[in-house]
Amino acid sequence: MTASLKSFNILLLILLPALVTGGLLIVAGNLSDGLRLGFLSLPGVIFTYFAITRRKTYWYIFSLLWWFIFLLDSLLRSSTWFLFSSDSEAYFIIEAIANTNRQEIWEFLQLHSVAVSTVFISLIILIALHSFAVFKLIKVQHVEQIWQSKIFRSFIILLTVLSLTSYLMKPSRKVHPLIFWTEYQTKIQDFRGRVKQHKNVHKQWDLSAEKNLVMTRQAKGKQTHVLVLSESLTSLNLGICGYPRDTTPELNKRLSEIKVFCNAFSPSPSTINALRVLLTESPASEHKKYSPESVLAYARAAGYKIYWLSNQDDSYLSSLFGSYADQAIYKNTRSGRSSSSLDENLLPIYQQALADPVEKKLIILHLIGTHPNYQERYPTTFNKFNSNSNDRVESDLKARNIDPWIRSLRNDYDNAVLYEDHLLAKMLDTLRADHLPDFRSFTVVSDHGNEVGHELDYAGHSPTTKAGYQVPVIMWSDKLNLTGVNKDTNLNTAELDQNLMHIMGLKDKSSSNHSYWLDQDYRFTPEANWPYWENKS
Repeated sequence: MTASLKSFNILLLILLPALVTGGLLIVAGNLSDGLRLGFLSLPGVIFTYFAITRRKTYWYIFSLLWWFIFLLDSLLRSSTWFLFSSDSEAYFIIEAIANTNRQEIWEFLQLHSVAVSTVFISLIILIALHSFAVFKLIKVQHVEQIWQSKIFRSFIILLTVLSLTSYLMKPSRKVHPLIFWTEYQTKIQDFRGRVKQHKNVHKQWDLSAEKNLVMTRQAKGKQTHVLVLSESLTSLNLGICGYPRDTTPELNKRLSEIKVFCNAFSPSPSTINALRVLLTESPASEHKKYSPESVLAYARAAGYKIYWLSNQDDSYLSSLFGSYADQAIYKNTRSGRSSSSLDENLLPIYQQALADPVEKKLIILHLIGTHPNYQERYPTTFNKFNSNSNDRVESDLKARNIDPWIRSLRNDYDNAVLYEDHLLAKMLDTLRADHLPDFRSFTVVSDHGNEVGHELDYAGHSPTTKAGYQVPVIMWSDKLNLTGVNKDTNLNTAELDQNLMHIMGLKDKSSSNHSYWLDQDYRFTPEANWPYWENKS
């Protein structure tokens, strides 16, 4: 027992830098990257082993440098979580760094020189103390004893496999300090170039809007228009659109007051390209081409205060749309769309925007919606559908031999839809409770759909199936005449900007006549390559 305990303590001492490396980031707030970084750091144990067994200077140096790099990396990346509760790749952090020059960096280091020096020196001392303990106290026979134990040997083999897997998998490999910070520098440079480009785009938007804006009688008076941009929501999973599960009980209660289109189609299966097309006149097929016109610019030219309230932190969208808004607030401070931040976090700032006394407001809410990881998109109180449901959906998936894992993801996805139904109803009711504006509207569009066992034994973005493109459009306004569910008419969501302008009473005098979603004679005019999922170029 004593020998086993001693072996355990020795193994723990050897693994301590790896545990601290991963544990620091985990404690700070990033579980996935903390685990990945910890596993990626494990080759340092080999350097430590060679230093113990071979007593060569270069192995000591390799060991010390390795752990210094990994511990410093973990410390730097954890600091943004401790200070800002945010990932270091978050938009506002990259923005701050991108807008910082060498003089500002030097001034910052001077201002915080004591703290920076203390942390740096402390790190060196701790590594030195640990190395001294390892190299002086642990002998070759101690290492041999550890390997002779079946339990410890199995544990070491498991760690080896996990480390190798981390190096083989690109998402994990990207967390490695040498790769992460190299790519981080690239991201900063790309951000600077993108922002500069987007600023020029914004100027063109303003010029076009000032030149071509026409305001109708409908544009007069106090107005509040709300646009909800959902994420990865396919209408194939909405109860109001005929889905066997009751995923939309709240919207169903309001069907006499809202209009729901079930056959709307996004021009793109990815967020960035979809929103670029939905909010501007950019063609879906030309990913790097910017339109000189945007609904945001026309709204601003018409005197609207624009809010960009987001539960996503995407640097591209933030610099293209968020930075153009009069007020941009990001509740999700983790970069990309991998966070567990719930969309309900937007409700307080949404209410504040509604309470703003300005005469005209365009409030854009960018949800994280039902984006994978689906289980992270709803609280436990909305965990209604599971493997025990034994309903038509579950039976159909089983009959088509859909993998149990995908069936489980379908349940999570439907729970996320159920939660979004709850939030959309709350957002609509909150808007309707405000009787001050002369005219209000509420529009919901998803950027794209999602495949969750609909056609493929697969879950996620899908450019090759209908579910990857088919989305709902939900509309309400004070002047809405047509209500209920439309399951027949095809809509092109690329026309969102035109329809939103029409609702606000704004026109572009240079553009030709359009048919709008609520028109009796609406004409479906899809983007090129329709149907997108069948005609891949």
